[in-house]
Order: sequence, then structure tokens, then C-alpha cells
Amino acid sequence: LHSTQLDFTMSSGMPIDPACYTTYGELQSGKKLRWITFGVDNSVIKVYATGDASKRGREAWAEFTSPASMPDNECRYGVFDLDIVMDDGVHERENTKIVFINWADDNSKIKKKMVHAASKDSFRKGLDGVAVDYQAADRDELKYGSMLEMKAAELKIPKVSLEKMLA
Repeated sequence: LHSTQLDFTMSSGMPIDPACYTTYGELQSGKKLRWITFGVDNSVIKVYATGDASKRGREAWAEFTSPASMPDNECRYGVFDLDIVMDDGVHERENTKIVFINWADDNSKIKKKMVHAASKDSFRKGLDGVAVDYQAADRDELKYGSMLEMKAAELKIPKVSLEKMLA
């Protein structure tokens, strides 16, 4: 590949396939995609998997965090378009927030984790519109409820809404 085909990051030197940002734009449009996973392949950050926008909530999250999308013993970045019903006790309104996931399985090889960590910040900076970042190192941390409980305050999810999302 020629350097004109890739976006080279400043801090890590890890090139990023332009399809990463194009695919992320499709997720932001809210029409086609619910989630995307990215990973390093032959020293290039690439799109690994995507999930259809027709799936929502726990079903979409389960697919996004499955071993097929976030494999054991591997490292991945992911973005998830999270549906939130904001309920203040009087009114309900739907909203979405994009969550960036940094998956670095505890059982991954040290070199993979180092390359992944060194590339994260520069890759993440290119993803405008992300509401929160979430780090997961084991399957328990990838659970829908774990992420929601850890990030509810940052996502500004009212307690009533959170209880409904976790039910």
C-alpha cells in the first residue's frame, strides 16, 4: 500500500486504513450501523466487524462484545451507538451516545497490548462525537450492565433511566 492510501498517526507511526473513518461516519449517520470493531492487522488499524443498526440494546451489545467481534486473547477498539431513554419522571425522550471501547484482554500477549495501547490515543482522536471512553480487560467488564453502571454519570443517564436500561 502506498502512504497516500493510509492515514499515518503522529505519535505511534501506526497507519490507519481510511475505511475506519468512513465506516465511523456511517455509524454517526445513525442509519446503517450500530457498532464497529477495529484492530491492528499487518501493522495497520483496520475495520474488523460491523453490526447492523436494526439491532438495539442488549441484543446489539451482546453481538458487539461477542468473541467473534471482541476475541479472547486479542485487543480491539470499538464504537457502539448506545440508545438511551432519558426519563426524568415526567417526560421520556430517546437519545443516542457513542461509546468508545478499548478491549485489551488480560490474556493477550504483552506485545499486542503495547502496540494497541501506543496507537489508541491517536486513533481515538480521529473519532469525533464519542461521548465516553470505556476500558475492558475481561469478559465481565464487557457486560452491558458493567459498562452502563461504570459510565452512567458520564453519559448523564438519570437513575430512573438507568434502572430501566438494566432491567
